[in-house]
Amino acid sequence: MTAAPGAILGGVRVLDLTHAWAGPFATQLLADYGAEVIKIETCDRPDMLRFSTWPTNETRPDAYNRGGWFQYLGRNKLSLTLDLKQAQGQDLFKRLVGQSDVVIENFSASVMRRLGLDYAVLQAVNPRLIMISMPGYGTVGPYRDFVAFGEMIEPFAGLSELTGYADGGPLRLAVAYPDPVAGFHAALATLLALRQRRQSGQGQHIHIPHREPITRMLGAAVLDYTVNGRTLCRIGNRHRAWAPHGCYPCRGPDSWITIAVRHDAEWTALRRVLGEPAWTHDPRFANSLKRWKHADLLDQFMMATTQLWEATALAMRLCAAGIPAGVVQTNRDLLGDAHLRTRQAFWVIAHRLAGTHPYPAPSIRLAETPPGLMRPAPNLGEHNTDVLTRLLGLSPAEIQDLEAKGVIGTAAR
Repeated sequence: MTAAPGAILGGVRVLDLTHAWAGPFATQLLADYGAEVIKIETCDRPDMLRFSTWPTNETRPDAYNRGGWFQYLGRNKLSLTLDLKQAQGQDLFKRLVGQSDVVIENFSASVMRRLGLDYAVLQAVNPRLIMISMPGYGTVGPYRDFVAFGEMIEPFAGLSELTGYADGGPLRLAVAYPDPVAGFHAALATLLALRQRRQSGQGQHIHIPHREPITRMLGAAVLDYTVNGRTLCRIGNRHRAWAPHGCYPCRGPDSWITIAVRHDAEWTALRRVLGEPAWTHDPRFANSLKRWKHADLLDQFMMATTQLWEATALAMRLCAAGIPAGVVQTNRDLLGDAHLRTRQAFWVIAHRLAGTHPYPAPSIRLAETPPGLMRPAPNLGEHNTDVLTRLLGLSPAEIQDLEAKGVIGTAAR
């Protein structure tokens, strides 16, 4: 018998103190596979992505429950508001820790200590507790107390220096790429720690700095300096060994295709697909090394030729010939892509306030225990009564008192 969709992590309870993208992405991965993720926010400072109303300019009072980014990252989670600066809020949090498996937070390094909720305190409450901390720069070193977001980590980790054109400055990517990379690391660390706890019976505190997972991805650049003493330069869409390699215009407005030719056999196949134009027989393009040395000239010929083709038709022919190629797709193209639809790459999620929209589905899919959609993203404080009653046994009068004191709530201030 196979488990119900999303149930492989059933019985694991996660207290989620994260915000923005990196931490919520980690907890989304866990929630999609059945972990009970209780997202804890304050009414004074809800998760900033609740206010991500882009691409529309939302002005309604409850806009913080409609943000598109939050709808994507908040699915399958419960929402509890809890002011951890108040003694009652801290006490309730500790009581929840006693009944939980994991705490994940991505504050700057000193926040949990200043709140009196560092791992030593929480471990005393629950020796089996696993705590995942995701400060931007870790807990030791001169940058440890700096606040960080993916947009800042990207250049600081060395990625932006390698991104851009030879005649221009560094460029950042279109998304805060370090965030989901750190999120994947945090989710993996959680699973490893759960496995280790099964053997030892003890929890542990794990640090996942945003910066280091990205720096680890730049191994070739680090090695080139270590071995050759070279600082890599920006090369745009070029490759450091292959040619042609780039993004080329096609017929129609703002239509593009990416093509990578890795060796002579693929070059021969490219020539056939393009119809053996005369320039492909130029001696300067006779082998891989010559093509790489004359990449500027080669790109001029490539652009003049690809402009005659419709992008999808050319990409299909190139791929059929064994040449890596792909159409540059817009967000509209992605949502209409027949291949992605076949693979159910988007989940259509209905939310009472935000409406019904497609959102990216999990990229990790276990065949026997697939992820599942249990609930849409929660409104702020939507599960206050459920969590405090079911897990802590609070009475309606006690919950009302907490609301009156501002320890919990359902409206952003």
